[in-house]
Amino acid sequence: MSSSRLSSLAYLAWRAVGVQPAKRAVQEGSGAERFEKNYAAEGLVPTTEEDREVAEAASACVACGVCEARCELMAATPHVRALGLHTAFRLYSKSTTELPWAREALEACERCKGCETACPTGVPIGRIIRQLLDRLERLPGGGPGRREP
Repeated sequence: MSSSRLSSLAYLAWRAVGVQPAKRAVQEGSGAERFEKNYAAEGLVPTTEEDREVAEAASACVACGVCEARCELMAATPHVRALGLHTAFRLYSKSTTELPWAREALEACERCKGCETACPTGVPIGRIIRQLLDRLERLPGGGPGRREP
């Protein structure tokens, strides 16, 4: 093993055993609280266990387009039609900052549920939509376009 590689490994070990534990000891708040403090202004929220479970369920999508054929909203929502329904779900599930602009389409989609039974891989589209709307509510102030109950 070269001395350069050995010194790199030693540096990483020192960071893992010494620096990171010391840094955690002096930081205030939980990881989620620090994340919110640093990123909430950008429209980002911490990922929850439910977010991870729904993302895993959404990964079963094979982009076959069968859901699009059953979607009654495709004709009424030009930006969803242009992207393709499955692409819209993927984009919005990954980018919380873009999510508020899809609020109206997501709310309409949640009421419809016409495509979920058509999915050949069993993607829980309704669950994904509910989770994305829940994520919207976790944004500071509920995100732009929030409707008061």
